[in-house]
Amino acid sequence: MPSPTPRLTADAPLELVSAQTLFESRPIGRRSAASVVRIESTGRLLLCFSEIAGPALRNQAALMTSHSDDAGATWSEPLAVYAYPGWFCLAMGGLARVSDDNIKLLLGRIFIDLSVGGTEPMTGWWVASSTTRDGGDSWEEPSPEIRLFPHWTELYGASNPHRLSDGRLLWAVMGTLGRDVGWHAGVSLSDPEGDRFEPPTIIAREAGRDYSDIDVVRLVDRRFLAVIREHQTRQSVWSTSDDEGATWSPVRPTGFKGSNIKLFRLRSGAIVCAYRDEDPDRRGVSISLTEDGGESWTSLGQLYAAGPEALHEPGSVCGYPDLVGLGDGEIGAVLHSYPTADGIQLHWLRLRDRS
Repeated sequence: MPSPTPRLTADAPLELVSAQTLFESRPIGRRSAASVVRIESTGRLLLCFSEIAGPALRNQAALMTSHSDDAGATWSEPLAVYAYPGWFCLAMGGLARVSDDNIKLLLGRIFIDLSVGGTEPMTGWWVASSTTRDGGDSWEEPSPEIRLFPHWTELYGASNPHRLSDGRLLWAVMGTLGRDVGWHAGVSLSDPEGDRFEPPTIIAREAGRDYSDIDVVRLVDRRFLAVIREHQTRQSVWSTSDDEGATWSPVRPTGFKGSNIKLFRLRSGAIVCAYRDEDPDRRGVSISLTEDGGESWTSLGQLYAAGPEALHEPGSVCGYPDLVGLGDGEIGAVLHSYPTADGIQLHWLRLRDRS
């Protein structure tokens, strides 16, 4: 089973402490699209991911959860929290900590049909939320369907949610006008408990171009920074808001080609962006840094460097990085690899913030 291959630059403000493959003792399978949060009162890490038994891509993925009470050194045996026979079940936005006793899991299902072609070969989707109030030991029944866009709806925002001054929550969201048509991205506000969502404010939408995979982070000066994937050119874009998400600046290119966006603020106030690198010469999960609110970006290397043999095909791409603060200046990172004969693996990295 291939080992993690992080390659950070020597002068990066992030230092690698350790790296491991999660759940190596489990049978061969595809484990992908992980999300992780930390429960502040106990330090427990809560993880969710999709799992298919065996190495082949098929519509039989269950959404699993696991937890760690020792900062990621060991993890509990994964348990299925959501499954729907004949569908690919996954985190449609992932874990979102509203409070320690109100952690949402934005979950759902899709039907993968490679015969329709394109980079998003899916013919069905459904998204809802489930809530744990006891650190992941039990989960409430899924909510009614959440639909914020005409067709595909996803509360994609690995850093969701963000509390506003009036107590409401801001969530990064994305959706479509039809099946794989008219992707656009923005933010939606909810009530303080994260149960009722308002129509989205759109940040990135343009005829002939598609925008998705959005994440939002709050800057030191209290503005919001959003970074968004652009499908046609693969060039990601950024925007800021200085009025708590009501209006946003016109999108501008970041300088890197990224999907599966995750933003994280370092102790210095600088922002790092982890993403699946869409540059064919840099397959894997890369990470870049901005110290000026998105105006300029510097490469910090890769959290996962894939070789030229990487199978970059629809349904078989790497990525979905997530970062979580562990306390004492340390950060945990999770991502999934490209497929091999051993399936798709989850990598867990422990990083030190030396900014």
